[in-house]
Amino acid sequence: MKIYYHCEMCGIDIAMLDVEHVDETKLGFDCLTSEERKDIIDVDDLANTMHVKSLCDDCAEFLGLKKEESRIH
Repeated sequence: MKIYYHCEMCGIDIAMLDVEHVDETKLGFDCLTSEERKDIIDVDDLANTMHVKSLCDDCAEFLGLKKEESRIH
């Protein structure tokens, strides 16, 4: 299955994964509620694809959600 990640704010394509088996724990989907799954994940069984809404780094930073990287001195 091909898994496409798209930014829900600006629409940019973020990434694409091609996996034989969708492991929800590895992908972090196991911690989503059923409502969040409906809002974030769209599965097309006929095309064998999954589209996941996310945020790109630029939009996350714009919204103040991107954490500053730790600097070690």
